[in-house]
Amino acid sequence: MGSVLGNPRWLAGTAAGLTAAVLSLWAMRGLPLGFAAFWLTPLPLFGAGLGFGPGAMAWAAGLAAAIHIAVAGVLPTAVFLIAFAVPALLLVLFGFRQGRIDPGMPLALLGIWPAIVILGAGLAFAGSPGGLEGMIRGAVEQSLQRMGATSAGIPVAELTQVMAAAMGFWSAISLSVNGAAAQSALARSGHALAPTPRWSTVRLPGWYPFLPGAGAACWLAFGGPEDAVWLSVLLVLLLPVFLQGIAAVHRRSQGRPGRQIMLGFFYAGLVILSVPAAIAVTAFGFYEQWGRRTSPPGGTT
Repeated sequence: MGSVLGNPRWLAGTAAGLTAAVLSLWAMRGLPLGFAAFWLTPLPLFGAGLGFGPGAMAWAAGLAAAIHIAVAGVLPTAVFLIAFAVPALLLVLFGFRQGRIDPGMPLALLGIWPAIVILGAGLAFAGSPGGLEGMIRGAVEQSLQRMGATSAGIPVAELTQVMAAAMGFWSAISLSVNGAAAQSALARSGHALAPTPRWSTVRLPGWYPFLPGAGAACWLAFGGPEDAVWLSVLLVLLLPVFLQGIAAVHRRSQGRPGRQIMLGFFYAGLVILSVPAAIAVTAFGFYEQWGRRTSPPGGTT
């Protein structure tokens, strides 16, 4: 016990595991501010991993999972592991490269991991009525009933098609934001294991853009007009390319007059013209991966 208490890595991992378990279970119990607590769950895990190494992070994740098993049962534990613990650990493991952080592979994992989870869920619910689509549709209709609304006038079919992709999107955003926040705080305090990379210069691995192409082919070959599995897989595989497009906009705007105003209009366009703007930014991300031959000076954003 003394060796554990005297080891900063294990102490950090223990503190991170306890905090992550409290945040996750707080949300799962439906307590006030539970929505915010749920999406902040990976923050302490990243703090342990980026400040004290993957070993401390693995210990934190294992401790938090054990607490979930003891307090809440198997299903909440599976949600915690699949949504946060396992992907966060993978991001840190694949991000460290010889004393530095290479964000390329972690960016790719933000699309690969949700795609794996969606395919696994599709297989798990294949024997149930309607498969994964039927399960999601039932969950959407039940949520509408709890809110006192009816399905009339609400595009339940459309929501069912994209719900799995939306969950993968928000999970990826939570992981990336919490990881960046933990690294920034550790770097400012001098406890980061590696310098903070310039996210605006991120590049996906050269092989990654083939994955969305494979996802599109599978959707066309095996999906249907009401398919929720292959469409969601395609959408989450496009997410890293979309994020790379956003990073490229930041990099190319560096040093230009009125940069902040330009970026403000850019993000306003993403909100107002969500689908066309997302398609355009994703196309720009593909161009950055394959069409760009030389890199302009990188920014610090």
